[in-house]
Amino acid sequence: MTLIERLEKETGALRARDVARLFQVTPQHVYKMAARGTLPSFRVAGAIRFDPHGLANWLRGAQPMLHRPEEHNHLRRSA
Repeated sequence: MTLIERLEKETGALRARDVARLFQVTPQHVYKMAARGTLPSFRVAGAIRFDPHGLANWLRGAQPMLHRPEEHNHLRRSA
């Protein structure tokens, strides 16, 4: 079962620790992404929550980050 399918099966709002477990990151990382607006979230009585269907849609729209070695030539050490 894919992550998107797992999210779509959820029926209630998720907590940061739930999202962190699913995405295999720390809850702090989830909070930072939500604060930046990178991860769709909402507040309930001051607590941050996540709509699983909103997260599934966010994942569908996420563009994969491509590593292009030619863009990082300046990081290589010269001999």
